[in-house]
Parts: sequence; structure tokens; C-alpha cells
Amino acid sequence: MRTEKRPVRVGLGELSKPMTRQQAWRYGERNMSRSLRQAGFETIVFASDPVINGGLFFRVNYGKKC
Repeated sequence: MRTEKRPVRVGLGELSKPMTRQQAWRYGERNMSRSLRQAGFETIVFASDPVINGGLFFRVNYGKKC
């Protein structure tokens, strides 16, 4: 498992300290709203690509699997 730390973006903001992918996922799980959890949403962590996304970071999203 890779332990690379990157800045973490959530919504329109960025968290104050870099985290690993697992730490970002745990942050997302802890901070998911109750209504999203009840509706069946999951925490998803996206790893960016500097060429496509303009930088290296993790993005925390909430979504449903089909």
C-alpha cells in the first residue's frame, strides 16, 4: 500500500495538512452528513493526475455505486 501524502480537497476548500489516501477516506467517513449516509452514499477518494487535473491531490467525494 502506498503511503504518499498529498493535499486533500473537499468541496471548494482544501484541508490544512497533507494526508494519505486512507487518512482522506477516514476523514470523509467521519464528516459525511447523516442524510447522505441514510440515502446510501459512500465515501470515494479520487487521486488526481497532474497533467489532467493540474496538480497532485486527493479529492473526497460522496456518491452511490450502481
